[in-house]
Parts: sequence; structure tokens; C-alpha cells
Amino acid sequence: MLFATALLLLASEGSILSKDSVASVINDCWKGHDHAGMSACVEARAREARVNRGQAEKAAGEAIRASADERSFPEYPTEAMTELDRASSAFSKYVASECSYEATLAAKGNGSEDVRSACVAVLNEERARLIRAALPVP
Repeated sequence: MLFATALLLLASEGSILSKDSVASVINDCWKGHDHAGMSACVEARAREARVNRGQAEKAAGEAIRASADERSFPEYPTEAMTELDRASSAFSKYVASECSYEATLAAKGNGSEDVRSACVAVLNEERARLIRAALPVP
């Protein structure tokens, strides 16, 4: 158990800039749960974060389309939507790669999939916050 905890803390290093860390998501989910309950909680956090990121991306697209009446910049909506789509696709690839790496760090323990799911939760929540902070002014 101590070894697995050390690996979880090591895996959290990739996510230290976000509000939450991999370790904090896992620790929060341990409260009041056995291992199976903790794993289910972490997976639920990952699902919620994916939904939250999707909602943020949708809101960004809606804001871009709402500002499409800019006659002085007619190419703006097309370019902005293209870049939003490109950034979202690249971010999805980054999450898969980064979380695979973090899970590998914990592979010797029994929590590598928990680490992967917590990483997905942390990174997607951070991306959702960044998208909302950068919403264009309509």
C-alpha cells in the first residue's frame, strides 16, 4: 500500500498546475469507500470531466458563432472554429498520452487504472476552465 501511494504521488507531478491533482482526486474518492468504490468514484470524476470539457467546447463554439456578425472580420468564425476543433483534437491526444504515461508510473501497484482515470479527470477539468476563461466576447 505504501508503495502504491508513493506511485500515486509521483504520478500527480504531471498535473500540479491544475486545481486538483491525480493524488487529490484519488484521495477524495477514498473517503468513505473501499477500493472498488474508490475506483468507481474516480471513473465517475473522469466521465464528469469529459462532459464538462464538452460543454465548455460547445459554449466556446456558440460564443464564436454569436460573434459572427463582425463585418470587418468575416473570416473570424471559420478560423476560430477550425482552431477550436484543432486544439480540442490535439488536447484529446495529449490526455491519452499523458495519462498513459502516468498510469505506467503506477503499473507496479494495483492502481494504474485509477491513476489513468484521475489524470483524465484532472486534465479535462483544467481544459474546461481554460476554455471558459478564453471565451470570446460576443
